[in-house]
Amino acid sequence: MLNQPKQINLENLQQQFLDALEQVGEAREKLFNMENILEEFCQEIKNLGFDFANISLISKEQNTIESVHGIGIGKQWSSFPRHYLEKDPELRDIQADIIATGRTEIISGWDKRFDSWIYKEYAHENIIRVFTPILVVEDDDGRLIEDWFGHCCLETVDFQPEANGERQGQHKIYQMRLAEDWEFEGRKPEFIVIGTLPEGRKPEFIVIGTLEAGYCFSDRLIEQEELKELLKCIAKWSLRIWGVQLPRVLETIAEIARKNLNADAATLHFLYEKDPQPGSYIYNVFSGGVGKQFLKACPPRNDGLGRRAIEEKNYKFISNQPNDHENSTIAESNPKAFEAGIRAMVAFPLLVDGKEGVLYVLFQDQHEFVEPLLNSVNKLVQRCAVDAISDSARIQQMRDKIRWQTLHSITQSLSNIPDSNVLRRIAWNTLNMLGVDVVNIYEYVQIENRFITSPNTAGRLKQGQMIRDEIIGEHNVPFLLINGGKNVYASCLKDTIFENSSFSSREIIKSTAGILLKVDNHNIVGVMFINYRRPHNFDEDEKKIIETLADSAAITIQNHKWLTSRETINRKIITTTDQEKLLLFITKEALKITGADVVGIYLFDSSKQELLTKCVYDPNNIRIDPSESRLSINQGIIGWVTENRKSALVKNVQSDERYFSGFDNIRSELCVPLLDKEDRILGVLNVESQRIAVFNERHQKILEDLANQAVIGIQGWKSQEQLSSMKTTSAVGNIASQLVHRINNDVGAIRMRAKKILDQGDEFSKNEAERIFFKAEEIMTATNVIQSLAHKKPQSVNLLPILDSILEKKREDYPNITVQPSLPVELPLVFGIEEQFVYIFDNLIQNAVEAMSQKGSLFITVELVQRDVGNWVQVKIRDTGIGIPAENLEIIFEWGFTTKQATGGMGFGLWWTKYNVLELLYGHLDVESRPEEGAQFTLLLPLYQMPEANL
Repeated sequence: MLNQPKQINLENLQQQFLDALEQVGEAREKLFNMENILEEFCQEIKNLGFDFANISLISKEQNTIESVHGIGIGKQWSSFPRHYLEKDPELRDIQADIIATGRTEIISGWDKRFDSWIYKEYAHENIIRVFTPILVVEDDDGRLIEDWFGHCCLETVDFQPEANGERQGQHKIYQMRLAEDWEFEGRKPEFIVIGTLPEGRKPEFIVIGTLEAGYCFSDRLIEQEELKELLKCIAKWSLRIWGVQLPRVLETIAEIARKNLNADAATLHFLYEKDPQPGSYIYNVFSGGVGKQFLKACPPRNDGLGRRAIEEKNYKFISNQPNDHENSTIAESNPKAFEAGIRAMVAFPLLVDGKEGVLYVLFQDQHEFVEPLLNSVNKLVQRCAVDAISDSARIQQMRDKIRWQTLHSITQSLSNIPDSNVLRRIAWNTLNMLGVDVVNIYEYVQIENRFITSPNTAGRLKQGQMIRDEIIGEHNVPFLLINGGKNVYASCLKDTIFENSSFSSREIIKSTAGILLKVDNHNIVGVMFINYRRPHNFDEDEKKIIETLADSAAITIQNHKWLTSRETINRKIITTTDQEKLLLFITKEALKITGADVVGIYLFDSSKQELLTKCVYDPNNIRIDPSESRLSINQGIIGWVTENRKSALVKNVQSDERYFSGFDNIRSELCVPLLDKEDRILGVLNVESQRIAVFNERHQKILEDLANQAVIGIQGWKSQEQLSSMKTTSAVGNIASQLVHRINNDVGAIRMRAKKILDQGDEFSKNEAERIFFKAEEIMTATNVIQSLAHKKPQSVNLLPILDSILEKKREDYPNITVQPSLPVELPLVFGIEEQFVYIFDNLIQNAVEAMSQKGSLFITVELVQRDVGNWVQVKIRDTGIGIPAENLEIIFEWGFTTKQATGGMGFGLWWTKYNVLELLYGHLDVESRPEEGAQFTLLLPLYQMPEANL
């Protein structure tokens, strides 16, 4: 039978097209209603009693599952995680596993399928949740069934718990199954290929996403009845969610084309894939008398009518008789379609933003095609398809934009956080945002041309320990990327730097991007590798996003290095007694921060109005200038900075009249002043480079910060600390001498009255008076020590004879105490007053003796130790007494604290000891103890240095 073409009425045709556009417009509008539907869905879940929910949807185009909406704490990680739908069970995320298995799981505590970073970052150890698929049900021919939940049951799945013992809390697994005897009202397809329709016509679940919902208390159990109510809610909302996605709009387009051509059926296929199976498409929808079974039997062919339409960028049609478009008949060119009852078809190409698709319109009878009508339908289809697909792409772009903004914001915020995990954070955030499989970030020290071993890795590894143990040599990929000097995007690893990579081989990596992490386009601070276990094409938009991310990551790494350096510099300044070592350290840090070629520190001699060259450093020639060559403050940029006491940033010294050449081939310079609190010039910190415009305002700000720290070091040489200590001791002494004089008068009077009672009182009074008399003697001895210190200046002290004398006396006074000293033959002199050390050691040793009830072992160890760069004398005093309770360790050095109330203790000794060590001697005093295991006091005392005059 031959379908006769209708007479074309232009007015009717125009109205049909307007109606069609309105239909597609309504379907397109639903795409933008997704957020509202998801929010309503989440609210209903919350109304069921759950504390939070998070919805993830499948992206068929990317073959990923990505979080799109949340409520409660679930909002915290919404629009963030994106995971590939991995086939290997050992490598896939919990969301991907739920999709693959279709199971519902209740989990509290850790599970190896969890994203470990998100688990820790959002404290998921404190919650319990349901992970379940969001499902729709299709009949055997691919049509959705609405009322299906009442025909399924929930079965408990037996499973083997994790063998490593990490599993804690609730873990149950369920599987939903459709009833075996369910007789749904299916529709027999009109086009059937012999042997393709299975018997029994079974419906099946189609997963479109996942839901996690739960409670904020991990010990709150989720019962099966609660779970069933949740699943019932999901069944209701799943159809609405499916209805606002791209496939539904594509169905509308296919239906419109079918009706406008008065056809029997239509199929639409979009997003052509070459790799999995030639000729396959990601999206496949249908309208009219065909369904899923027909598509399985008659898929688009790689050399068929649709492919030719795409290549020629114009519609193609074929019938059961030759025509101008095709010399062959449908029976000859597509026998399977002919067998299914198709007698004519037309293929419209869909070409949108470089993406390919095809729309087939099918006729069961012979059909005479009318070119004007086909042209009009072709224009309509193109317009509708372009609009709908562009809308869908725009929505995804909006989501991706939020993701990128979130990632960019997170990365920038990390730049000012002194967190040792900053690189690991960047790696995990990048992995979750991009949906990649593994991200590796290696930190690189450019001036030393070396990588800091053990990269920061995010993702699931087959052999994680190997990358942590790997030693990076010059032939390894990180160095190859550095030496190549540019980013590498490898969709295929063959003939790239990744081809022979051991990491790519053992982790089955198919595509990789190797990105240089550069600051200011020249200072390389690291490299980042973005790895996919499936083929992946890096388009230009993605490259721009990755490189923008890399810029932020590089600045974060650089700033984090500086924050870490500041802490290190502070420690060095406090502990370093060697001026040359400190100056060298500061110049090396300046070089690391700025990427300069030469760094110098020049100190100002106010008496001669000159700059003394104290230290000059470059990677190839380290020198501490012994001659201290002098420069006039009228000479060069450093002279100008000295005179004006403000920084100078010169991007091209050749065009700056202030420049004076001190080194060959210098092109740019940055000089900052070293100013004290009174804004007096102490010197300058200067960096120079052989490249133009290397330094910028960010370098200036960081270098000025470093200069402020350098000032502390320059002013804080040990000799100056000792001079300061002398003044402090003198000031304390002036105040203390007046107080001590008054105390001695009062205690002296008490002593005299006690002596009188001893001479005249009864036996009981004499005993009490004797105790008062000796306590008064003890107080007067202590005050005399304080008074003697007030009139003495710190100097060099040899600790060995002091300790020998004290220990000898203790042996005589306490024969039941075994003294075991470990003293060196020689020991450097320390800074202080001899009476100070006599009091300090006598107090600590006497406390140890009393803690042992005058019976036990006393260990004294003295040695020279190094802390960071500085040298110290360390003295350890350890006893075998009753120890100190943990609650007393924090307060043992506080004024007035004592455990000797019964014997009249005043809580003075340890407080005064620590005050002397910490405030007057610039040392350290710490205590360690466990009850019944004794106590150990450790002193660190600075070495003595001859005082130097101020520069």
